[in-house]
Amino acid sequence: MITRRRLLQAAPALAVPADLQPPVRTLERIDLVDPARGRTIATRIHMPAAAGPWPVVLFSHGFGGSLSAFGEAGRYWATRGVVVIHPTHTDSVQVPDPTLPPEDSLAVRQALAAAMGGRPSGPPLTEVMERPVFLRSRLADIGFLLGLVRKRDDRLPAAVRARIDPTRIGMAGHSFGAYLTLVLCGARLSPEPPPPLSSGFRSGLAISGQGSGRLGLRPGAFDRMSLPLFSVTGSRDFGAAGETPDWRLEAFNRALPGRKYAAVLDGFRHGDFDAPESDPVLGRTASRLRALQSAFWRATLAGDASGWTDLDRAAGASRPGYPMEIRRR
Repeated sequence: MITRRRLLQAAPALAVPADLQPPVRTLERIDLVDPARGRTIATRIHMPAAAGPWPVVLFSHGFGGSLSAFGEAGRYWATRGVVVIHPTHTDSVQVPDPTLPPEDSLAVRQALAAAMGGRPSGPPLTEVMERPVFLRSRLADIGFLLGLVRKRDDRLPAAVRARIDPTRIGMAGHSFGAYLTLVLCGARLSPEPPPPLSSGFRSGLAISGQGSGRLGLRPGAFDRMSLPLFSVTGSRDFGAAGETPDWRLEAFNRALPGRKYAAVLDGFRHGDFDAPESDPVLGRTASRLRALQSAFWRATLAGDASGWTDLDRAAGASRPGYPMEIRRR
């Protein structure tokens, strides 16, 4: 008999009927207050309903996003035995941060509106993202949350404290959140960000990340990265300044070899990577991507070698032009 507990630990590529999917518990919103900054971080948490402890992944949304970003991925990873913490950063449009200076808040809204086809009325998005306040604030958010997890701090709900393993933590993000992930996993910036820089992550997953040329990433920024890394892009995933999808894989191509993987999804644009399984065009490929991401977490956070087997098998069978091409180094 297949128990729910065994399903959480099963190979992520296993097709599980919906009525047998391991249950997930979601805390839609909890407000975590960082007293050092007087900042409230609206946070969503997806976690296995079964008793832990489970590994933890901190997920950083794209520029202007919120705690609701990548809910499909967060819920799926939770069904495979990961507690996924989705904070809202200070650049969020949906959940505005009153501690952000008004001129920066306005610039974010104007730049994102113009990037989505509106009439330009302020600095371009590429310029706004360069403002130091946004990286500094995100680094502080992650540092604060990392401290709560590592201490199993009482500010976390009891249900979360009971399920987390503070020794097994991964970092993930999309777009500007992928940039943050790369920085926290060893990419070097020039000039360097102010200390302290959070450390101790076991692995990183960068969805639609950045290459060199902007945001303090210079040539050679990735050549000392040694942590396991899974990079994701799509054939139509262009940068804010028109950079090609290959630019988004620079960290994968330049980092130290060993346990580096990349997925290139045919036809996927910048905002497509969390498509639900029900999407008639993108759903099947997006679901397979989530399965391989879960294999990556299983290998790097749970110490389960079958995760590497799943990833290596997918890479070995992959070819350019497939709906999802998997590469490894």
